[in-house]
Amino acid sequence: MKRYELSRQKNIRDLGGLVGYNGKTIKYGRIFRGGALHRVNEDDVKIIDSFHLTDIVDFRGEDEFIYQPDYDFNGVTRHSFPAIEEIVNKEDRHKDDGNLLWFVGDHTSGYEHMKIQYANLVKMEESLKAYRNLFRLLEQDNKVIYYHCAQGKDRAGLASYFIESVLGVSEEDKIKDYLLSNEAMEKRVDHLLEEMKDKPFYNETYRQSLLDVFSVKLDYLNSALKVINELHGGLDNFLRNVLFIDVTKMREMYLE
Repeated sequence: MKRYELSRQKNIRDLGGLVGYNGKTIKYGRIFRGGALHRVNEDDVKIIDSFHLTDIVDFRGEDEFIYQPDYDFNGVTRHSFPAIEEIVNKEDRHKDDGNLLWFVGDHTSGYEHMKIQYANLVKMEESLKAYRNLFRLLEQDNKVIYYHCAQGKDRAGLASYFIESVLGVSEEDKIKDYLLSNEAMEKRVDHLLEEMKDKPFYNETYRQSLLDVFSVKLDYLNSALKVINELHGGLDNFLRNVLFIDVTKMREMYLE
């Protein structure tokens, strides 16, 4: 797996190189995961152009996109497949990303907020539709796809887990890729904590909520997998009969 860093987006990687079904590896240069592409410079554009993308899939909601629209890359088709909308109230748009007063509900910690979000991602029809649409694109010939959410760790992280499951990647390697977002987000989180520490609302509870929201945890992923088991009869049934993925076709297209 190859990682890429842009000036303001560190959580980008090519799924290529992961070992999948029957010891075959995922092809390089076909499936990329990451975060939003609204803050790019000239060098960043060159990096993304080098991927030779055909399509960009955005899991963010309309409000998120209006607030921070992706750069319009030449010759690349953008698709809006909103999974869950992270509501950014108009009166709060001037606030920094680190101000979780708009992000976390009054009675929900950052940790509980994330567990609820992950559960919703595998039971809300809007979210299921978003993931179905991603796989319909992936099942088309000659596609090179970059899919993303805001930070590239949750909505896109689940998409990666599903893709890697379909392609037969081991549980150990799927978890490793999922948790890699923490390493990619580390400097950003440190920066946010530094920015927020002198704010009047900053305290240890707030600090922990920020850490919980801007990281990934196995508890979050397991929250989604628990719902998949309870509502959808297990992961394999979920992939084949809820997301309607052509597993054989996906393996033929993306493994070598």
